[in-house]
Amino acid sequence: MLRLLAMNKLVDFERPTNALYSGLPLRHITELPIYGVPVRYESNSAAAIATIEDAFGAWRVLRKDPELVAAEGVRVRLIVHDGDEGAARHAPTIWRLPDADRLFVRTPGSLGVVDMGRGDAVAYITPALLADRAHAQYGMLGCMTLPLVEVQGRYPVHAGMVGRGGVAILLAGPSNTGKSTLLFEAHRCGLRALADDCAHIQLRPTFRVWGECPEQVYLPAEAKQHFPELRDVPTVLASGIEKVLVRFRTGVSSDPATPPVTTRVGVCLLARTGGRAALATASADEVKAFLRKGLDMQRLMCGVGFDDALVRLSADGGWKLSLSDDPADALPFIDEMLTVLERTARAPALCSSAN
Repeated sequence: MLRLLAMNKLVDFERPTNALYSGLPLRHITELPIYGVPVRYESNSAAAIATIEDAFGAWRVLRKDPELVAAEGVRVRLIVHDGDEGAARHAPTIWRLPDADRLFVRTPGSLGVVDMGRGDAVAYITPALLADRAHAQYGMLGCMTLPLVEVQGRYPVHAGMVGRGGVAILLAGPSNTGKSTLLFEAHRCGLRALADDCAHIQLRPTFRVWGECPEQVYLPAEAKQHFPELRDVPTVLASGIEKVLVRFRTGVSSDPATPPVTTRVGVCLLARTGGRAALATASADEVKAFLRKGLDMQRLMCGVGFDDALVRLSADGGWKLSLSDDPADALPFIDEMLTVLERTARAPALCSSAN
């Protein structure tokens, strides 16, 4: 009870006049063009909007390229209410998808409902969950936003994304392959870690592949032992596993104010064989079959457009990269793939709005 009272004091919010929270004014509003889709957030708490701004505010970079932003948007309501999340370090999150149009997200004290068909979501969130900011952004607020955006023609693909100049490589591999660690190492060496575990494909009106904004990776908790600079970085509960969230607020070798979207991308299929790092080519059929694995839920939500996106993405084939135990061994091969794409690139710059 003391913990609950302390959290409620830390997070200010407007309370309703009735037990059902009916008619509660949502006076705190912001709108952000996430993956080029306008998302309007409404809340009874400035703290909730501040948490959204921290998670997605970097998408304002698209305002300098309005042709990248769709005309129609979606809405998310975030209602802070009294409640408790229990004694766990991070409130456990459960997701349920009863059909293609609805997603339910809950913790011990919070509940969210996403209606993809209507382009609308509402979440009742406790002050305790909001106070665990990084976890709330991953486990609840991201789940309120991304499904709405994805059904607007931003098809998710299970892959990391690394870029340089006008091109990017999608790094697709099973869980625990080491994608995030490879991306972190690539960032340390001057490349852009554009997406950690999910890139988004847009087919209309122009083919584009979107990374994340802000650019970030989720590393295994043991990464703190290998990278001293991560010692004070917060952890989140990602799919039941505690991970280190690393955000790249500034670029290394590129303009951090450049949107993470490109029209020229290649696909690399990752595998961990235990031997030396090695690179080979992959056919279009191999790439498409690999990308389809484990995405039944996304295909259910996004419909036939998802298969169209995979066909477009895999049309030119790609590469197969065998990883060693040292992620640095793969960097020369990533450089080689990016160089091939740069030689054939038609898009003048990464994150260009040119059609």
